[in-house]
Amino acid sequence: MDAAVLRVVTSNNVDVFRLLGQSPLARLRVEYAVAADQDELIERVRAVQPDVVLVDAELAGGSGYDACRRIKQDPALARTHVVILLATPPQARPHGAPPHVPRLSRADIDLLWESGADDVLALPVHPDDFYHHLAHLAGLPFRRDRRVRIDLEIAFASDEGTVVAQVTNAGSGGLGVITDAPLPLQTLASARLRQGDFVSPETRLHVAWCRPAGDGFAAGLRFEGEPPIKTRMLLEQVALFDVEPRDGGGVTVTLHGDFTELTRFEGLTARLTDEDDLEFDTASVRYLSSAGVRAWCEFLAGQAGKRYRFRHCSVAFASQAAMVPMVLGEGEVVSLEAPYVCEQCDTEDMRLLDVQAIAQDGGPLPPRLTCLACGGELSFDDVPERYFAFLAD
Repeated sequence: MDAAVLRVVTSNNVDVFRLLGQSPLARLRVEYAVAADQDELIERVRAVQPDVVLVDAELAGGSGYDACRRIKQDPALARTHVVILLATPPQARPHGAPPHVPRLSRADIDLLWESGADDVLALPVHPDDFYHHLAHLAGLPFRRDRRVRIDLEIAFASDEGTVVAQVTNAGSGGLGVITDAPLPLQTLASARLRQGDFVSPETRLHVAWCRPAGDGFAAGLRFEGEPPIKTRMLLEQVALFDVEPRDGGGVTVTLHGDFTELTRFEGLTARLTDEDDLEFDTASVRYLSSAGVRAWCEFLAGQAGKRYRFRHCSVAFASQAAMVPMVLGEGEVVSLEAPYVCEQCDTEDMRLLDVQAIAQDGGPLPPRLTCLACGGELSFDDVPERYFAFLAD
């Protein structure tokens, strides 16, 4: 596939048209054709031979499952991936139920597998999740842009003068930075962090290491003693969270890294004081210790009375939520990562599942999907009752 182009054929779906024009897909050159019914869809797919086909389960002139089966059985379309689209009209929801209500039955799970679908997507969906689904199928790069930029002004006591660097990551013991000039090793420096108009108190650092990186240099700086509280709270944003306003109101909180005994959520609590509609993206949360879980649950307790939900939960976060319900507080899960394995070629695959795509009658049952490597069956690689225990509530 041309790295600059994503070729798509889609059934006539307004939600899909909107998503194809939004970031992060807006960075790509997306070429798409629209089909009104099943026969036109098959015709366009054979003519275009797209990277991805997006087909409504309830397709005019037939069934999306039947259309998927016809595409997957055509040897000329072996490189084309098919996504079945599910939609839950608002009027179909039980009274008082949240918007993301699982709607697949066990019979639907069988239909999905028999169709040969590569993925299933529940609409409406967040643009980032939509991109993730398409990127996984089409081999596009995953991009999770950081929205917080913190610069560092480093002043050396000797003749090295002042160097400006950008903070790339932060930990309990120091900072990772990038800079245009090399930093002298084992040198003690005084630094001030700058974000917008905010300038931190002076922070003392040692240059632990420095090496060429791209057109500049990467360096590791070790704190000399405990950094000032204002410095630490600013750095928590680099290590822990980004906050971005959402169109239509509310904010998205993107969380990063590990939740451990060193993690502090005071900075995030202060940032969310005046916000009452929160969306937590935890895809980049890779580890939670027992102390980190406790600190997170205390943070959520402070958000009582607010509306919040969780999107793209990582395996680490979802696993903790299954064991400790307070990890979700009063929020709902919209989507989460799920481990799969191919029974035929032993390939492991991590898929993003919308909660609507998980059947619940008789216990949770995730969709059976097709292996992208060999076309065999992808099976869920955990115990559904345990991994999806949060659905019981």
